Amino acid sequence: MSSKNENDPVVDQGIRPDEPITKGGVMVIHTRSIREARPGDLATYRRGSLKQFSDGRFFAPSERLLSAYKYRGLSWVQYERHYLAEMQALYEKFPACFLDLLKRDEITLVCYEAQPDHCHRRLLAEFLVGIAKEHGIDISLDIQ
Repeated sequence: MSSKNENDPVVDQGIRPDEPITKGGVMVIHTRSIREARPGDLATYRRGSLKQFSDGRFFAPSERLLSAYKYRGLSWVQYERHYLAEMQALYEKFPACFLDLLKRDEITLVCYEAQPDHCHRRLLAEFLVGIAKEHGIDISLDIQ
């Protein structure tokens, strides 16, 4: 069992980042716009109401990155690269946050963008697939 890291915002539930996660079946990751979200879905945005959703702000893009993309002309290709770098840095520092998501049978990632082609929820889902492969977890993606 791994030792608790006092800087880790998630309580370690016994899975180390280098330890395989064994689970039966296929884990499903859905992505949805907030307009199609259901109570209990994981809200991966920083602002707005989280009343009916699980709090996933940890996985939201930084305010600096989002502002550069929305207001200062950062291209989607640049945004994508920077967002994935943010997620990689968070994964390296707080792997339990990501691994806890992968312990579920199903998860729905939610944000405000209507379409997934230029949305961080799709990038996060694809990032989680990479982590899942490292741990022997089969994933099915439902990107919307």
